[in-house]
Amino acid sequence: MKKVIAVVLAALSAVTVLGACNKPQEEIVVCMPDGAPALAMAKLMKEDTAEDGVTYKVVKSDLIGAQVSFKDTSKNADVCVMPLTAAAKLLGNGEEYVMLGAVTHGNLYVISEDATPLTDLTVLEDKKVGVLQINNVPGLVFKTVLNQAGVEWYENGKENETEGACLYAISGADQVMKGGEYDYYVLAEPAVSVQVKKKGFHIVGDLQAMYGGEKGYPQAALVAKKSLTEKNGEWVNDFIEDVCGAAEWLPTATGAEIVEAVTAHLADPNMETTLKAPLLTADVLGRCGVRYVSAKDCKGDAVALLQEFLKINPNVTAIPKDEFFMNN
Repeated sequence: MKKVIAVVLAALSAVTVLGACNKPQEEIVVCMPDGAPALAMAKLMKEDTAEDGVTYKVVKSDLIGAQVSFKDTSKNADVCVMPLTAAAKLLGNGEEYVMLGAVTHGNLYVISEDATPLTDLTVLEDKKVGVLQINNVPGLVFKTVLNQAGVEWYENGKENETEGACLYAISGADQVMKGGEYDYYVLAEPAVSVQVKKKGFHIVGDLQAMYGGEKGYPQAALVAKKSLTEKNGEWVNDFIEDVCGAAEWLPTATGAEIVEAVTAHLADPNMETTLKAPLLTADVLGRCGVRYVSAKDCKGDAVALLQEFLKINPNVTAIPKDEFFMNN
């Protein structure tokens, strides 16, 4: 009996030591914007405990850049999910942060009252298109797709010497109206499904497929302090494995589980998540492009996307140095 007890105690001791090795030496702060990027971390937040050494914070999308830009660097997030464009511009020198990988690969779609699939983009050349965040990733991706298809475009009704698609900035899905002034809209999931279900619109174009087939494009980057990867690499590797598992878990989760997890980690108590439980069906979640691809494997796609964006606006982002992409 003593031998059995000794074996059990030894096994428990080994598990305890293993857990202590993988637990971070200091509390680690993981920040992300609300919306699709938060979906990529929902499982981790659902399983979060006070003893795991990690604090998750969900912030408003327009505040995510500030989480890695404090003058007092000790206030900056240890790990952060942010748009690739912002990560490349703010952190692309690879001195303070490195990119671990991409966690979302596009959730943008074209909708219309007309159910005809948008297989030939030249039909847009005399149409009005309302575009969400026209100067940021949604608009940049749409303009890139138009450029690749050889379709002329101009913004906000400005006169152009040649005919083309007329792109108009819209602030959100509340501007989507049946019989409105726009023929098409470019929106992001899960807002797309709201318009399909509540207003009777149709998804007629998948910008991910239009841009790069089934792979889409690296939209949200997962970055970490370089010092964290150097001093606590084992924890970082375990964290990446958990992120991969979170992407696999997402389609099996209920909307209520996801929203509850995100809501419990909102950085501002007065903030409400834009995610709505009834809309987070398996189909909608499948259109959010959540999956993890390492920086090493998506580096080429990331640089190619940023190069396309720079053709449209040379100030919108930057090409990161090689040191920015974690090579494992």
